[in-house]
Amino acid sequence: MQKSAQRYAAILINILLSVVIGNVIQPNAQALPSFARQTGQRCAACHIGGNWPQLTPWGRFFKLAGYTAGKSLVDKEGFNYVPFGVLGQVGVNWAAQPNDAQGNPVVTQNGLPEAYGFTAELGTKITNFAGIFAEYGVSNGFPGWKGASGPIDIRATHFFHPGNSELLVGIDSNNDPTLQDVWNTVPSWGFPFYGAPQAPGAPASPMIASLAQETGSIGAYALFDRQFYVELSMYRVGNGFFRFMNAGTSYQSGAQYLKGFNPYWRAYWTKEHAANVFMVGTFGMRSKVYPDSGTPSGPTDLFTDTGFDAQYQHLGDTRKFTLRSSYIYEKQTWSGSYPLGNVSNPIDNLKTLNVNGAYTVGDGWTFTGGAFFSNGSAESGLYSISDPNGNQLTAKPNTAGYVLEVDRTLTQNILASVQYTGFTKFNGLTSNIDGLGRKPSDNNTLWISLFFAF
Repeated sequence: MQKSAQRYAAILINILLSVVIGNVIQPNAQALPSFARQTGQRCAACHIGGNWPQLTPWGRFFKLAGYTAGKSLVDKEGFNYVPFGVLGQVGVNWAAQPNDAQGNPVVTQNGLPEAYGFTAELGTKITNFAGIFAEYGVSNGFPGWKGASGPIDIRATHFFHPGNSELLVGIDSNNDPTLQDVWNTVPSWGFPFYGAPQAPGAPASPMIASLAQETGSIGAYALFDRQFYVELSMYRVGNGFFRFMNAGTSYQSGAQYLKGFNPYWRAYWTKEHAANVFMVGTFGMRSKVYPDSGTPSGPTDLFTDTGFDAQYQHLGDTRKFTLRSSYIYEKQTWSGSYPLGNVSNPIDNLKTLNVNGAYTVGDGWTFTGGAFFSNGSAESGLYSISDPNGNQLTAKPNTAGYVLEVDRTLTQNILASVQYTGFTKFNGLTSNIDGLGRKPSDNNTLWISLFFAF
């Protein structure tokens, strides 16, 4: 115990020293990674406080306009910038007695520094009307490292000017529903933006939030007068033509296998007034998924997700404040799984709510707090936990908790984070009543990390 305490203290001292050094020494690092080099702007131009992935109004417009602002990659004088970046994350976490959705212990490396992953990033303007953002990373699966595609988003856009108005029309292809979005309320970009890789998550999440790097899409969108946005995209399984977007994904090992093309929709209204920005919107997806991705044939399960979200930002010169909320209702029709006996009901539902707020001081400190809730139908085929005598204790995915996080931008290239995640309910249990000596707070996690991008 004494050695463990000494090790923890040493780690904390190192982190604190990094913060102190970051306060005293602020190198004027070159803009990062590739898009900052392309535009010649600092990270804080696109990201609130320079803290990725929270976007400013300019950052949102840059993305919707197809990543086309700034210099071309190549002109008659040669290459203008390096279109690549390198991202990485290292850290240390502590958890009491974490358990997964079925109550099985989760293996963690409490108090031991770990490298979580390293990513190569490509981001560039291709032409005056097209651009691309793509990542490929290697991550630690605890144990073992594995390479795979990350987020990929390819856009082509054009501006029209009917009357005195502006109409931006775009075509988009990506590998994760909501990845193309510009708000930090949807699943791909919602808070928490990162989490301890070894810590357990909620036992259930909507299908729209479960398809990252497993799909490919083609879609079209329009933004009218920078206020009204509509989009329709179609997603299919990420093989064949879309395999380059999903390298490293195995449909033989549990990845979701979609049948045919599946519609995703998005609409929102946004308004800027002085230093304030408002947004209200809706999004959703209808997904047909084979029960067994290894043998994609026969009847499919149908997941219909409908979401509503809102975001408010106050962007002062030295103080910035953001409020975000998102609610998703999912109807689950088990036309494939129910006849096979994989689930106990032919129709279920799942509901999730995420609310959070962030306060940023200058381009240095960001303080964020949020709460998350999920509940749904009792489904013994998916969520059942029993006591040692075989008595079922819960069959619901109901989970609730909170996340507290402090971020410090040490330099434009390095971000230090301290995050605490707490559970008040987990898999339907609210106290130590399961006869196994476990409680929701056993899944609480303290995580300290450094994120870097060059």
